[in-house]
Amino acid sequence: MITTLLLDADGVVQLNTGLYGRIDALLQGKATFWDASPVEQRGMTGTVDVQRELQDFLDERGIDLRSEVLLDAWCYTEPDPEAFALVDAVRAHGTPVYLATNQQPVRGRWIRETLGYERHVDGLFVSHEMGLAKPDPRFFLAILSMIGREPGTTLFIDDHEANVEGARNAGLHAEWHDRTTGAGDLARILDAYGVRH
Repeated sequence: MITTLLLDADGVVQLNTGLYGRIDALLQGKATFWDASPVEQRGMTGTVDVQRELQDFLDERGIDLRSEVLLDAWCYTEPDPEAFALVDAVRAHGTPVYLATNQQPVRGRWIRETLGYERHVDGLFVSHEMGLAKPDPRFFLAILSMIGREPGTTLFIDDHEANVEGARNAGLHAEWHDRTTGAGDLARILDAYGVRH
């Protein structure tokens, strides 16, 4: 029986429509989102100065841009109202819901401070604050230790297969979510595990 729900943020409860285009436009045709993304990803555990790393990347590519501007653009995201309505319904039926997300410090702080997720979830766990990131199984085990829950009664949902596999390696139930189908696929997964909503 599932007694706890962990959800990824990007691609599950928040949408990044237009993010890639915003980043590409700032990179002035000298690089793309996909070129810069691995640099941004290195900041997920909070052990790398992502602002400096991105500035080095921009300078190497000859892009006249401050990394702070690029990081501001990276903060763009849209909470999915249908997904959060589903989350609210799950919690109303007594199942606690937590967000478990990989974020570098700039974007992580912005999400925590501006999006009001505390109204919808029981907690928000952000990789840069934990010093661990998905798909490392220790990321999930650390969260469960903090909230006093067991892996075998916890369901994790993410739109990246590697993260799903990491959660399974930690002993959680975990399922891949098709981000293109929105809250409909999220509801399907919850139904398959008997999570009321």
